[in-house]
Amino acid sequence: MILAYKISTPPRKRLLSPWSLLAATLLACGVHGSEAGNGNAVTASSIQASELVDIVAAKQQSGYGDTAVTPPFQSSTWLAALPSVSLSYLQSDERAGTDETEVSVNFPVKSPFLAARDKNLRQIGEQLQQLEQERRRLYLSGLIREALWSHKLASTRVAFSEKKVTQLASLLSRQQALFDARSASRYSLLLLQQEIADANLLLAEQRADRRRWHARYRQLTGLGNLPADIEEMPAPVGEAWQAHPLLRMLDLDWERQRSVIAASSARAQPWQVSLHAKQVDSPAFTEDQYGVAVDVPLSFLDTAAESSTSDWRASRRSYWQQRDELQLQLAQRWQALQTEAVYLRERQSLLESAASASQELVRETRTLMGENELGREIWLRRELAYLDRQAEVAINQLRIGENRAMSRHAAGLPL
Repeated sequence: MILAYKISTPPRKRLLSPWSLLAATLLACGVHGSEAGNGNAVTASSIQASELVDIVAAKQQSGYGDTAVTPPFQSSTWLAALPSVSLSYLQSDERAGTDETEVSVNFPVKSPFLAARDKNLRQIGEQLQQLEQERRRLYLSGLIREALWSHKLASTRVAFSEKKVTQLASLLSRQQALFDARSASRYSLLLLQQEIADANLLLAEQRADRRRWHARYRQLTGLGNLPADIEEMPAPVGEAWQAHPLLRMLDLDWERQRSVIAASSARAQPWQVSLHAKQVDSPAFTEDQYGVAVDVPLSFLDTAAESSTSDWRASRRSYWQQRDELQLQLAQRWQALQTEAVYLRERQSLLESAASASQELVRETRTLMGENELGREIWLRRELAYLDRQAEVAINQLRIGENRAMSRHAAGLPL
């Protein structure tokens, strides 16, 4: 809003105080107006934040050279290894001797113990694949949440700084007119010039920060528009981090290692089933013989080589070490976010009270400022401090939402 003043000097009448004009300009410009919203450099779209995970996942997947999700080989449900063929021919060196020709096909068949371990490994593999998808969605959600909330905070800071610069520029224009008319001192003009220079410097830094986060978001998603609403539901109460995908993957991988070690132990040796065909050729007769041979290890003794036992113990130590470290990291991150959430809520209440008190203080200072130059400077500082209080209230409110989103992330919940 632009106001035009006509300054006149009637005989024997005092000029209107320049600081009163500044106060009137501040009121006309709406110093105590509505809260600033997001910066309008990027138009908000109707896309949901949860949809961004699929967009980013598809974008990254398209850049992979190998998109296969199945291994290039398959395991048999009953064969422990590839079949083999044996051929033998025995020729007698006697005139009336017997020549023997034998062909056998050998099938290493999985024992019931090995078949059970392989079935368990297939089930674990399917569960690990599902958990890997959850882990990837959670990882991408973390990148998206960081970009969205950082851009939101930067946009809010820019909006309040732009409001501050606009109001200071309007005051500077009015004060310059008063100074040119010899109705104001140079002190107040220089004071405003200094304030607007500092405000513009801060605004330039904040705009650069907003551009940086917008570029990060564009690089991540390939989109230019940001979601209009990025608020999330509160995270579950209690020790929600215990259901984190990384922790579940670690537990499931330990179960997989146990099955692999068991499948490679002596107890899991396959049964050897052989089909034999033998021909006995002599001057008196020729005989064909057929038969089946089965070689079954006595695995019911439940014995294993020391190497299998050593592998199991080493894997168990590694598993518990990794689990302890991961638990500590997740618990500390979760606790830090919960502590921050309590602090931010308390700070929000205090900031709102401080902003209200600052508004009242501005009114009282404006009433009592009189003609003293130092008092006028104090009044101007009060006005600017109130603008800063409004910005702090809005920024802290956004940080509460950011904390809620990061708490859900710490609990292992993707977008």
